[in-house]
Amino acid sequence: MIRTKWLTALCATVCMATAISGMTPGVAATLRYGGTTPPLTMDPHVTNDFVTTALVRQIHDTIVDLQDDMQIGPGIATAWTYQGNNTWRFKIREGVKFQDGTPLSVDDIIFSIMRQKGSPLYTALFGGIKEAVKVDDTSVDVISNGPDPILPRKMVRLFVMSQAWAKANNVEKLPDLGAQGTEAYSLRHANGTGPMQLVSQDPGRKTVFARNANYWGPFPGNVTEAIYTPIGSSPTRVAALLSGELDLITDLPIQDIERVKSTPGFHIEQVPQQLSMFLEMDGTRDVALDVFDKSGKPLQANPLKDVRVRKALSLAIDSKLIVQRVMRGQAVPLSVGGAYGMDGFQKDLDTGRPYDVEQAKKLLAEAGYPDGFAIQLNCPLERYTNADEICRAVASMLARVGVEVRVKGMVWPEFARMLVNGPSSSFHLIGGSGNSGDLQDTFVSIMATRDKAKGRGGTNWAMWTNPEFDAVVDELVTTFDPAKRTELYRKGLTIARDQVQGIYLFQPVLSWGMKDSVSASARADAAVMLQKVQIKP
Repeated sequence: MIRTKWLTALCATVCMATAISGMTPGVAATLRYGGTTPPLTMDPHVTNDFVTTALVRQIHDTIVDLQDDMQIGPGIATAWTYQGNNTWRFKIREGVKFQDGTPLSVDDIIFSIMRQKGSPLYTALFGGIKEAVKVDDTSVDVISNGPDPILPRKMVRLFVMSQAWAKANNVEKLPDLGAQGTEAYSLRHANGTGPMQLVSQDPGRKTVFARNANYWGPFPGNVTEAIYTPIGSSPTRVAALLSGELDLITDLPIQDIERVKSTPGFHIEQVPQQLSMFLEMDGTRDVALDVFDKSGKPLQANPLKDVRVRKALSLAIDSKLIVQRVMRGQAVPLSVGGAYGMDGFQKDLDTGRPYDVEQAKKLLAEAGYPDGFAIQLNCPLERYTNADEICRAVASMLARVGVEVRVKGMVWPEFARMLVNGPSSSFHLIGGSGNSGDLQDTFVSIMATRDKAKGRGGTNWAMWTNPEFDAVVDELVTTFDPAKRTELYRKGLTIARDQVQGIYLFQPVLSWGMKDSVSASARADAAVMLQKVQIKP
């Protein structure tokens, strides 16, 4: 109840856009903005990293639009209907052009669906698609291997590409983000139908966008050029804002919120982010990676495979204290997967994770580790707010029960490659959001047993597996009835909680800092919708 009231109050006070008088939509303006990490690619089908997705969304439209309130609405598709026989029909908007002036066709839609379906990181969303079939020049049928009740919502992550452009640049097939040698053209170039077009990219340093003159949709803002600069150092990022070097930053450090708010000429925008921060643990391998005895010798075992050990680690971590001390109240504790604001999230099951050091010690002893063990915690720096402090707080808490945690900080590209190129981490901090805004996607992508044939477990990096949970997912993904879906959401969350699929910590509040001359509303998916930004001269 406290969590729900907290979140409701937060939305009531900080989700409203700050009214700034005197905006002049007709005056061309350049927006200079920054965040913590660079985009991994400009190819919209290669990665589901949310920083990359937020930038790619400026260039490439999605079949269904994800609106500011995280609900779905018309995008490239103006309407959709379920036809029965595992088939959804999408009506495609007419008169849309790519930035190079070529018209969008149904063939481009079919190409985009089948190309993105082949991405390993999108198996949870699109792996169940059997085929896409042209009905006529303005309609396409998407046929799944089985009933798919939330396919339209999934389409908020299906980005549209030009088939002719992909063919001309030899990128009809998905490129390998981690491949060595000649880089695929689509990784640093783009040709979309979105409100902005890519002008240039200096990898890791700067990405430049310009307004797309061929954009089909409304463009209420006045930004004609936008320059995104990643700045990993929080003090440097804030200094760039307050010095005037940047107009807006999307990752305002918690410790600087009051400073920015109290500085004349600046204000902040906040929204609860549709993201859950949790510790993922490898409970599958017989021999875990980077787990040692106290002398530093690698263990030829996997303590995390024992649910008593996972429960012990969970009991030893005080999420409320992390929220209070590390996050300074800019988050809400979580004890189950998913996030507030997500379709299907069961608020009443988020009752709080117990904190009991003595019980944790008892469970470790029962599992055969009375003196604990040592383990490496891989921590993605500069990616999530206060990630380093979170990891160090976890290490300190686990030390109280005899578990020695060695924190390994990693910059985001390195961390992402570690996960994508293979299961190479047994214990790490990660943010889970699913992709579509429905808890089903979290179940399928993050929690279900990895199964490429079924399109499951694409971001289940720790390879957690539970047959009972998988049975729930099997039923959920084909169920249309809302009451039955709720029952399945509850059953799945309960299984994952009781078996400690992960140690859920909190849902963060997303904070943007900006000049008073800038009007931009923070979104729960962290995307700055450039076509809506207004800047006073």
